[in-house]
Amino acid sequence: MLLLGLLVSACGSGALPHAGNGAAPPIDARTYSALQNLESALGEQGRADFQDTFGALQLDPAGRHVILFATDEGRARTLVEAASKAHPGIQTSYTAIRKCQYSRGTVDPAIKLIGEAAESNKLPAPVHSAAMLPDGSGIKVATTKAGSTSKDLKDAVAKLVGDIRVSYEESLPIHNLDGTATVVPPAGITPPR
Repeated sequence: MLLLGLLVSACGSGALPHAGNGAAPPIDARTYSALQNLESALGEQGRADFQDTFGALQLDPAGRHVILFATDEGRARTLVEAASKAHPGIQTSYTAIRKCQYSRGTVDPAIKLIGEAAESNKLPAPVHSAAMLPDGSGIKVATTKAGSTSKDLKDAVAKLVGDIRVSYEESLPIHNLDGTATVVPPAGITPPR
């Protein structure tokens, strides 16, 4: 089964990040919770009515903000307003808007095409996952070592996604994507117990 990487929120992670190497002071629980709530509200709106501009989110506790990657700054501001209306009390002042190249509305259908082709074995190399890059600059395809440099795979994916930028990285296959995921090691390697 192919993992179609959509936006994974940091909400509910539980652990508070702390500064290291003398960077920023540790973030307090109240501020971290406010950032998580903002991230969740922005993501909800972005994946709903704002797919045409919403790219990605990054929670930045050290910087004390949530980075909203969007293709259009005006629409991004409207997205923030919509999130505020839907979730009164969120602290939208923590939002930092950054320009990105692609929206979810453009990338998600392309990711779906890659997934369908991979699951029906129509690609010249295995694809383990496909996801939006964290800054909304394209798609990241996880594949085998051979697949990560395969011109045939790159050509086949390009036919599916058009001019969307795609990067490739080597990874191990993932199985049991029902919450009990396991990574399958290469032949001859015994996994730790």
